[in-house]
Amino acid sequence: MMKPLARMVSVCGLLLLLGGCGNRIEEYQGTTPAWDLAAFFNGPLVAHGLVLDRAGKVGSRFTASLQGEWHDGKGRLHEEFLFDDGRRETRTWWLEQTPDGRWRGRADDVVGEAQGQSQGFALNWRYRMNLKLPDGDRVKVDFDDWMYLLDEQRLINRAEIRKWGIRVGEVLLYIEKLDRATPAAVATGA
Repeated sequence: MMKPLARMVSVCGLLLLLGGCGNRIEEYQGTTPAWDLAAFFNGPLVAHGLVLDRAGKVGSRFTASLQGEWHDGKGRLHEEFLFDDGRRETRTWWLEQTPDGRWRGRADDVVGEAQGQSQGFALNWRYRMNLKLPDGDRVKVDFDDWMYLLDEQRLINRAEIRKWGIRVGEVLLYIEKLDRATPAAVATGA
């Protein structure tokens, strides 16, 4: 018979092993529509999303106005968020493709560099962020960010947030490209 401490260690080890199993980018190879990150994030876009806590309860809702621009294979994606409690936040991503076809990105609140890879209709970003909380405090968390193209105009984004390897929240997001004539202010209610 296993002692309580040994049993707890065994269960924790099994949970860690199972927690490491999950979505892999290779599973989407050959699916369509295939990603063209520069084409999708070029021009005006609008996003609608939810931030959920670790239990799946909605903590906040938001809309965002996005504007992407690309020159010589390098992109700038500016995001303006409006939360349901009136908070506003902005973020600017600097994106580029690496020689091996992967992606990398930087933003002021990202620690180091975001690493991205796409296969078929899926794109996965992994990065550490100094996440701003509603009270203004910041906390370092890890994002495992999955984007799934519905078609060339729309995607669903699911980002799992972890702290010390433990899932603490999730962001669900719908992003849609806008006609270039549509004012970006429509997205943020301005």
